[in-house]
Amino acid sequence: MSSNREKDALLSKARHNLKNPVNAILGFSEMLIEDCEDEGYDSIIPDLEKIHNSGKDILNIIEESFSDSNLKNSQDKISEIASKMEISLRTPINTVIGYSEMLQEDTEDIDLDTFTEDLEKIIKSGKALTKEIDNVISFNSSELGQDEDQSISAIKSVLSSIQPLGEDEEAMTTNGSILVVDDNKNNTTLLQKRLQKIGNYVEIANDGVEALNALERVEIDLILLDIIMPNMNGYEVLEFLKKDKRFFEIPVIMLSSMDDLTSIYRCIELGADDYVTKPFDKTILEARISACIEKKQLRDKEKELLEEIRKEKDKSDRLLLNILPKNIATRLKGGESLIADKHNEVSILFADIVEFTPQSKKLNPTELVSILNTIFSEFDDLSIEFGVEKIKTIGDNYFAVSGLDEDSKSSTVNLINMALKMLQAIIRINKKSKLMELGIRIGIHSGPVVAGVIGKNKFAYDLWGSTVNMASRMESTGTKNKIQISEKTYNIVKGSFKFKKRENVDLKGIGLTDTYYVIGGE
Repeated sequence: MSSNREKDALLSKARHNLKNPVNAILGFSEMLIEDCEDEGYDSIIPDLEKIHNSGKDILNIIEESFSDSNLKNSQDKISEIASKMEISLRTPINTVIGYSEMLQEDTEDIDLDTFTEDLEKIIKSGKALTKEIDNVISFNSSELGQDEDQSISAIKSVLSSIQPLGEDEEAMTTNGSILVVDDNKNNTTLLQKRLQKIGNYVEIANDGVEALNALERVEIDLILLDIIMPNMNGYEVLEFLKKDKRFFEIPVIMLSSMDDLTSIYRCIELGADDYVTKPFDKTILEARISACIEKKQLRDKEKELLEEIRKEKDKSDRLLLNILPKNIATRLKGGESLIADKHNEVSILFADIVEFTPQSKKLNPTELVSILNTIFSEFDDLSIEFGVEKIKTIGDNYFAVSGLDEDSKSSTVNLINMALKMLQAIIRINKKSKLMELGIRIGIHSGPVVAGVIGKNKFAYDLWGSTVNMASRMESTGTKNKIQISEKTYNIVKGSFKFKKRENVDLKGIGLTDTYYVIGGE
């Protein structure tokens, strides 16, 4: 088992190290052909095409030599297969290097950015390929444990992570911000040039640690992630990303020379959006990049729309709570169409602005609405402060209730404290406004009511019953700038405030009865 693992590691290393320089040869030659076509240097293109086609030949030879079927049917060691492959590769490698050097000499004065530098990268990649073939030929698996280099260790780590867990397991470009993660600088340079050319912003990271640091600094739409890297391999980076709430929605395309199904399965299992083998076809890669970025941008747009919907819903909920008690609003949103509740003990307040109608004749409409808004806004703030439910305003009359959802005594105390502050608010408004000399009568009574929602399109929450009528009479028979309460309310809150008894008040439909003025707190 151990020898098989070592053989797999050696094979993966061979494929990985051989394909990286081939990827550079194909990529840079393709870009140079495009640049010459764009700038009209047609005479150079045939030589560049020879380089590109030789790169394709190299790739075909490597893939055929190290194909699964060839390895299965051959009794040769990997090093022996590489020796045979080296003979076949001599001609295309020499073509790549020879034509590149010739073009370097013949095109010193050519006016193309990085032309000479890119040719140099092709030459170096050709020579690197020759060196890697020699390395494969000289490899001896028995030495693997004695002198492991960093890349072999990385490969063994990767291979270990993708072992089955058990026997049962089996067009148009959309631009964005892309993070390229690869320890091979030729690969990163090629991808950066290619992606920037079609309008993308590109951030480079040479290993997994650098990639995570980059994500902390830059907003990224897509990650191109190599698998075999030192320090932190691609699987480890991918697994981290998909577990981090900050990054798990960023699409990831895996780039690797490893083309076995197990590796692909592992990447998809960990959450990768796509898998592209090196060397990659630029058109296919660009299409897949575009699809991933578009999906990410659509997802971002969806989140923005959902956030807008949430904000509109919050706004709607706030408006609903302005006209309905919270529990009633909740029930309506829950689907209840008919709401009618009986409450055995609530306290009701009516407040009327004294002589408002005759005084209002002196005001224009804007002034009239402005002063009413000032008064009722103050009262609304007080209702929130004391936990009192405003029912409605009727002309210059303010109607509120306490005790719908709490203890009758404490809620009644809160209602009277609100009434006392309403008197203070009127005094304060009078000092600021010279338009009217305002006064207010307040009446409070306690008892049972029926509460419910009426209406269909312009629905409203309202209260009914004799308690409402009695509270209204407490207000209408009261005195300017005083709070008149019924005996029923007095019996609930006596001891909490100072009172002055008022005897034999004639209430319509009721007759003579005793009431009380609230003259302050205890």
